[in-house]
Amino acid sequence: MSQKIVKKIETAGKTRPGRPRGEDTDRVILEAALRLVSTRGFRNVTVDQIAAEAGVGKMTLYRRWPNKAALVMDALLVLVGPRTQFPEAERALDSLESQLFLQARFFSSDYGRLIRSLIAEAQSDMELAVAFRERWIEPRREGVIQTLRKAVAQGELRTKIDFQLATDMLYGPLYYRLLLGTGTIDRAFVRRLLAQFLEGHRPA
Repeated sequence: MSQKIVKKIETAGKTRPGRPRGEDTDRVILEAALRLVSTRGFRNVTVDQIAAEAGVGKMTLYRRWPNKAALVMDALLVLVGPRTQFPEAERALDSLESQLFLQARFFSSDYGRLIRSLIAEAQSDMELAVAFRERWIEPRREGVIQTLRKAVAQGELRTKIDFQLATDMLYGPLYYRLLLGTGTIDRAFVRRLLAQFLEGHRPA
């Protein structure tokens, strides 16, 4: 994994020395988890190692997270997830386009490689698969669906839309290119993707 992620996490994780206390504890643990997974890979990191890296006892982790997968996914959500949140905009389609641009930039970065590695590990790790789906995929799908519903209410999209399928049509190609490397993930790709989607979903 690229050292760029590690350096970002190390910089963010520079807190006062000694055992973390109170509200600092969660963030120190999350930073430690993301730092280790980014450098060693999910499979090669243990809860004991995360606890040692964070300077806390193992039971401190288990009081907050049921397993390593949930911890790692929360680290990704809290420390990285905000970078791909839907931007505020009056027009829902403007918000959707902006978020697609953010997602494309995210997938093209070192964090995209981290997501790809977690998806690969999830194929043989059920706990990670569940955590990835419940903590990463499903909340993001709900955000897309809410934005599409708003676009329908604004008269930008036709009323009869299968929102689940529409979400797959918009974001499936991004994950496809991320996982298989069939093409670049950039703004030009997003523009073509969104334009083709809108061709079939504009009001008659």
